[in-house]
Amino acid sequence: MPRNWVRGPEWERQPHVKDGPPPSLWWFARPDHRRVVDAYLQQCKRGRTLPDDFKEDLVMWLGDLSRIQNKKRWDQPRTYRYWSVPAYALAHKMEPAALMKRLREMEKLAAQLFPDNVPSSRKPRPRLTEDEVQKIRQRYLAGEDCKKLAKEFRLTPARVGLLCREEKAARNEERLRQMDASVAATGTTTTGNPEIPM
Repeated sequence: MPRNWVRGPEWERQPHVKDGPPPSLWWFARPDHRRVVDAYLQQCKRGRTLPDDFKEDLVMWLGDLSRIQNKKRWDQPRTYRYWSVPAYALAHKMEPAALMKRLREMEKLAAQLFPDNVPSSRKPRPRLTEDEVQKIRQRYLAGEDCKKLAKEFRLTPARVGLLCREEKAARNEERLRQMDASVAATGTTTTGNPEIPM
């Protein structure tokens, strides 16, 4: 029997993302990423004073979030993962919402400074056309995975599920019909006991 892993508070304070750094940090790999940091500091300075080491802390946070981490510190020396923003904030005694807000604001500044380099996945999704909705429904009904469709059309899986409610019901009915047919063909009930003729 497979073991169920419990993801507790300790796991939530570790790097555990396999895919890569947070997508909102697309701009940090640029050689001129300091322009975004400087613009953000100017924005933060309006009407208030910042701690002396705030810039160094900010650059350190961005660097840590962008680099793959060796989990040796967490007794997994041959495992490498990226930080998620909430996990990094929790591990460094910050409010996750505050750090996520900082990253969103820096991404907005990066989009203004480098509009030609914004990845298509980070641009606002235009409204779905009726043709796209029909394609999503047809492919979902044909058996394609909801998450795959969501990624391709830049939607959330929940949005795809809402669009395909009727198709989901039809898939479920077909699956139940096939299960009933296979049970009838083998002559057993769902409990595995042979059916007794009346």
